[in-house]
Amino acid sequence: MDHYDTGAWILYRKNQIDADQRRLMEDHLATCDTCLQSYLAAAEEHETRLAEMLLPPDFSAAIKDGIKAKKRQADKKRRSRSLVNYTVAAAITLALMSSGLFDFFAREIPGLLAETGQVSRTLEKGARWDPGRFLDSARNQLEKLREVRGE
Repeated sequence: MDHYDTGAWILYRKNQIDADQRRLMEDHLATCDTCLQSYLAAAEEHETRLAEMLLPPDFSAAIKDGIKAKKRQADKKRRSRSLVNYTVAAAITLALMSSGLFDFFAREIPGLLAETGQVSRTLEKGARWDPGRFLDSARNQLEKLREVRGE
């Protein structure tokens, strides 16, 4: 079996051979691992030379610098966004504090929790017994709570 050299594969890649020869080389390439390696080496060498002609010498450095600049911009944007979020959170907190809402919650929640605890204990006791008795007991507790609150 005859093998093709790298030069022949370069001509093949540049499309500088006739159609019959091209078909023969393609058929051979499909069955010969040695020529496949030569073809890939020729293609790599050819593509490398083309890239060297098209790309500036400092291409890699320019790409790396561009990536670093984008990363710095993203970090700056993230810090700026965090600052805005913290500022908004602080403004909301100050508004709630100055409106007295936190004081209201501090005064009212313990009483609400105590009332809720009484109702839940009553409900638990009633749940162990007759359902009708359970509803009556819950209704009575709710009426007592309303009386205590003056509603």
